[in-house]
Amino acid sequence: MKWKILKQTLKHLRNLKVVSNATPLIYLSKIGKLGLLHDMFDTVYIPSAVAKEILRGKDISYGFASAMEVEDAIDAEWIKVEELETDEHDVTEKYSRDPGIHHGEADVLAMGHRFDLLVLDDLGARAFAKALGFDVVSTIGLILQAYDVGLISFAEFEECLDDLEYYDFWLHPHLKRRIIAEAECIKMTREHDD
Repeated sequence: MKWKILKQTLKHLRNLKVVSNATPLIYLSKIGKLGLLHDMFDTVYIPSAVAKEILRGKDISYGFASAMEVEDAIDAEWIKVEELETDEHDVTEKYSRDPGIHHGEADVLAMGHRFDLLVLDDLGARAFAKALGFDVVSTIGLILQAYDVGLISFAEFEECLDDLEYYDFWLHPHLKRRIIAEAECIKMTREHDD
């Protein structure tokens, strides 16, 4: 199965309405690339449960910097905290009964019908979202998309993968090879077109 990325132009990406879980924001912040989300999508929405989860990081040393950066993005209003609608509370409750779905993920899934794209890292949550018919992307997919639309160089792309692993982002070696191969295809296509 070929690695899929959004294959959208930057102009089109900026028009997408995007909702994210905590993990992608935390890891993008840890590697110094949280701003890529703003560059790609202008505005990113997060459920209030996700905001609380991230901002709790201010109380622990290893989560402090990411929490502060996300809080700054919320204050700058390019990350917007979104409340569940009345009928979505029951949906969240139902989804969170699945042992593989955490509360923040359940909120993202319950709100998914209001958004064009869901940003989730957990494999189970992504599979659940796809089964519900939602378009989904992971942190790795976002970084690959950032490279594809020219927001980062190939060297920066590779550095992002290394940095994620440094911060204990689990990336299966086979998947890493597939992602790098996809980026190399993009690079060769660019070189061929030039």
